[in-house]
Amino acid sequence: MNDSATGPGSAHWYSAVEAPELVDDPQAMAWDEQADFVVVGYGGAGIAASIEAAERGLSVLALDLAAGGGSTAINGGVFYAGGGTVIQKQAGVEDTPEAMFEYLRGETQGVVSDATLKRFCDGSVEMTDWLIARGVQFKPRRYDTKTSYPPPGYYLYHSDSSLAAARAAIAKPAPRGHKAWQEGQSNSAIGLGKAYTDPLMATAAQRGVRFEPQSEVRRLIQSRNGRVVGVAALMFPAGSPSREKYARLMAIATKFQIALPPAFPMAGLLLAIAGWFRRRAQRFEGERTLRRIRARKGVCLAAGGFVFNPRMVEHYAPKYRTAMPLGNPGDNGSGIRLGQSVGAATSRMHHLSAWRFIRPPAGLSWGPMVDARGARFIDETVYGAAIGYELIEHHEGKAWIILDQPLYEETLRQCKSKELYSFQSGPAMLALKFARTRAASLDELAHRLGFDLAVFADTIAANNRAAAGPVEDPFRKAASERRPIAQGPFYAVDIGVSSRLFPLPVLSLGGLVVDEDSGSVKRADGAVIPGLYAAGRTAVGVCSHLYVSGLSVADCFFSGRRAAAAAAQPK
Repeated sequence: MNDSATGPGSAHWYSAVEAPELVDDPQAMAWDEQADFVVVGYGGAGIAASIEAAERGLSVLALDLAAGGGSTAINGGVFYAGGGTVIQKQAGVEDTPEAMFEYLRGETQGVVSDATLKRFCDGSVEMTDWLIARGVQFKPRRYDTKTSYPPPGYYLYHSDSSLAAARAAIAKPAPRGHKAWQEGQSNSAIGLGKAYTDPLMATAAQRGVRFEPQSEVRRLIQSRNGRVVGVAALMFPAGSPSREKYARLMAIATKFQIALPPAFPMAGLLLAIAGWFRRRAQRFEGERTLRRIRARKGVCLAAGGFVFNPRMVEHYAPKYRTAMPLGNPGDNGSGIRLGQSVGAATSRMHHLSAWRFIRPPAGLSWGPMVDARGARFIDETVYGAAIGYELIEHHEGKAWIILDQPLYEETLRQCKSKELYSFQSGPAMLALKFARTRAASLDELAHRLGFDLAVFADTIAANNRAAAGPVEDPFRKAASERRPIAQGPFYAVDIGVSSRLFPLPVLSLGGLVVDEDSGSVKRADGAVIPGLYAAGRTAVGVCSHLYVSGLSVADCFFSGRRAAAAAAQPK
């Protein structure tokens, strides 16, 4: 699927976003409201853009479809930073911007220029200080063992693949996953992003940012010369009691909608309940009025991605349609469609990030991972998004972890560790118990799953040679992470995209093409659209090739501040 832009009303638009409203003279138009900088979407990118713009002297109005916070608020609270942050130094970690750059250059694969990636890495220390100065809190207790998420009580960890032998040979590893801390924080990994959005929204309010929740931007307003000069948004009247009822019902609907992966038992019932609350809320939408808001300096689109728009996912990235959407229902593609409505170019719309986390428990990463032929295809200890990418893009979304009886029993024991969160131990335990195939011999296992017998036999033989001695692993897996597959019975744990009990979370990484120096949205011919900026997952950014934990949040702050700084420049 190519990334060519479509327009409102076209067959594959799949959005309520309308064609832009054209005006002859913005000065003569009767606007309902005005601000220097109008931000559409009030998650991590939108909040950062709003604060930066306000601190540079602009008046700011932020609009959000829901109550603000976006997907940043409901994530695990991890921010990717390095180069010698104050938290790294307090934890006794040595890191440099150069090492961070060399590592990330291998992961980003040119999705942004080296110059942009270098600015991102060189500015990481300052970005961390910027967050701390605006109320975000971190703790320096570090966790040095590879994991998908740090155990309770740890706040600095390797949130990437830097510990994998092949990556460590490129750049010195350092823990760069900074988990934020907040008073009363639970031991859940969901909703910890409020440790960013709560203090940053409070800071924005102190800086004079006006925030209007439950506001749906339907179209951009553009002057005849092509400059974006404002937005038209459906908004509840000021002081409307209906807005409060609408917000409450939509919040309940969202909780039910994201409570379980769609493939899980009972998920259908929860989705039906979510739909019931959403329909009740929608009865109040008729009370909204269309308000035209002028943006004297620019509009910043920061409304997230499109992973919660199943028709857009089916159209652009059908390989991912059965995976579990990660984020919030506001990730419906509206920010991207607003940009496209005025001729913006998009890129990487086909490229979603799939997170196949298999560690912890560590035992799953010790067994060989094979595809539908029975061939191994990756170092199982790399970051989950690297596994997910290979799994879906190159192996038809089908994969199994092979365990023998001792490794199977060890992995089950690891699932009971108090260091694991329920979101780690629960799916792993369910998969080990109910999403696995058991056989007395390896040949029988291969036969039952349809593997090529010769290919599978070679895979296990190569695995066992590497596990037994100084033989190099074909995928450079560290010697300490290798285990033989020798004692029956044998198990194949289904970790494919369609595994009902081992959900595969995905989020969209593609979006609007922007000028990397300013965040200005670009057309297909490379020209920028005056007055229009984009940030976060509405735009292509640092994490748009291969995600590592915290990199999207970091890019949201980076790109949001970049857009605001550009808008504040004298024109």
